[in-house]
Amino acid sequence: MEIKDRIIIAKDFHEDPGAREEKDGLNSGEIFYNELLLPKFLKAVEKKYLLLIDLDGVFGYPSSFVSGSFGALSIKYSGNQVLKHLCFKSDRRPIRIDKIKYEINNPERKDK
Repeated sequence: MEIKDRIIIAKDFHEDPGAREEKDGLNSGEIFYNELLLPKFLKAVEKKYLLLIDLDGVFGYPSSFVSGSFGALSIKYSGNQVLKHLCFKSDRRPIRIDKIKYEINNPERKDK
C-alpha cells in the first residue's frame, strides 16, 4: 500500500504529549486518538492506504499517551488491522517505533 496521508505529531498535535486521558491534563493520548488518529486511520482503512505517523520533534512519549492512543486503536480494531494501515517514522529515536508497535500488539487495557 502507498502512503497517502500523515500525522506529524509535533506539528499537528503537540511537541509534549501528555497522559492517557483528557481528564489527566493537556495533550492526552485520548485527545490525540479522538481528534487526529482515529479519523485519519478510518479514512486510511476506507480508502485502502497507509497513514504515516511521524514521531520526531517531541520531548518524549509517556507510556500512558501511547496506551491511550495507539493501544486504544488496537483494542478497537486489532493490532493486525492497525499495523496494516499505519507506518511510523522516527529518525532520531527508532526505538520509539518498537515501543509503539509493541503497545499495538499488546495493548494495555484500562477500565475507565
